[in-house]
Amino acid sequence: MSDIILNTNVQTFAPDLMDEARLFAEYLNGADIFVNADISDSLRAEVKVGNSVRSFQSSTPQGDALEIKRLTKRFLKLALYDSLASYCGVGLPWGSLTGIRPTKLAYDYFSSGGSADSIAEYLTNAFRVSEKKANTIQKIINVQSKYVHDIKNGVNLYVHVPFCDGRCYYCSFPSADVNKNSAYLAPYVTKLAEEIREVVKLIKEQGKRILSIYVGGGTPSVLDAKMIAELLTAIDSNGVEFTFEAGRPDSITAEKLSVLKEYGVTRVCVNPQTLNNETLARIGRKHTAEMFYNVYESAKSYGFDLNTDIIAGLDGESVDEFKRTIDQIASLRPENVTVHTLSRKRGSVIAENDLKIFCADIAQMTDYAYEIFSSDYNPYYLYRQKYMVGNLENIGFSLPCKECVNNITVMEEMASVYACGAGSISKLVTNGAIHRHASVKDVKLYLNEFDTRLNSKLAFLCEK
Repeated sequence: MSDIILNTNVQTFAPDLMDEARLFAEYLNGADIFVNADISDSLRAEVKVGNSVRSFQSSTPQGDALEIKRLTKRFLKLALYDSLASYCGVGLPWGSLTGIRPTKLAYDYFSSGGSADSIAEYLTNAFRVSEKKANTIQKIINVQSKYVHDIKNGVNLYVHVPFCDGRCYYCSFPSADVNKNSAYLAPYVTKLAEEIREVVKLIKEQGKRILSIYVGGGTPSVLDAKMIAELLTAIDSNGVEFTFEAGRPDSITAEKLSVLKEYGVTRVCVNPQTLNNETLARIGRKHTAEMFYNVYESAKSYGFDLNTDIIAGLDGESVDEFKRTIDQIASLRPENVTVHTLSRKRGSVIAENDLKIFCADIAQMTDYAYEIFSSDYNPYYLYRQKYMVGNLENIGFSLPCKECVNNITVMEEMASVYACGAGSISKLVTNGAIHRHASVKDVKLYLNEFDTRLNSKLAFLCEK
């Protein structure tokens, strides 16, 4: 990725403009960028890319100070996007958008009086989102609409198990190696169960209800069956959607699946990432495709709904190899499939080693996934990440009426999240505002300072 030189007289928006410029990094070939703007009254901007100069103008933004700043930023980013797209001769799938939730813009448009039927048109005109992506957002909003009105007085309960059996090369999550931290497993589970009981008790005292429960990590299934039982005993599922992330097939056993069923888990994540054994070895996964198939069939025999994750753009994987994974997953018909686009996350092996990834290949991969899953599945949630290859997205597909409530309400920030465990983040959603409380990440600190930190979290959850 070439260095980008961007100069602007509106320093307040310099970071946002740099994010925009980075989208075109591989096409700029060292061209300097200048953005000069007058935002004192009506909005005016002159953008120079290399030897190309373009001028833009818009009416004076209306609203409070925060709204005026938001609209000004949108104007400047779009002006820069249009200039870069013209100079480079390429349009990007998500246009000028650099945020993680394109669906939020659709909801904002709809809540301000826009028509549900014109969401796609709005996204294309206002942000240059491609017709294909804009139509996908409109479909997602339509699917989510049946859940939006069923979240009143509801919260999501999240339980975090920050242990993993090794590190995948694309991962940046701060998880502890279970092999090096085995002495902490039992005391952590005991304290986490205590925290869960206190948080569930608070939810009941507040007269709220649990929309969904999600046990994630890390890899919760690295715990043995006895520890999993101890943990789940603290959770009162009461028949709601209850997801357990057993992401690594090599960590799942029939005994553990039996425990999950006994304690009310309704949905299990079994994530192959790819069904190409050579790729699995390169990215640090310890399972094989055959192990995934065996665990998948075993989990299905218990009656769980199944979520599976696939990643487009893994190290050394060809388009044809990715297509074979898609075809094989589609033949299994899991209730949910999430197709991730590889992201160069800070702290991951891929970022540390500056591994090369080809955007054109990833676009072919994700296009194929859309093609295959759009026949029987509905797109139902979507989010993006910084440093995502090809300016693409992560998207979840679901069989009809099998949408994961947690994925919708958490990704769209529709409901508060009461989170338990080291490294978890609680979120209170109140009147459109979001307030966060992060738990300490270090497991040893979590154990040593348990009472103090638990009281702090409970006080936070009672604030709003």
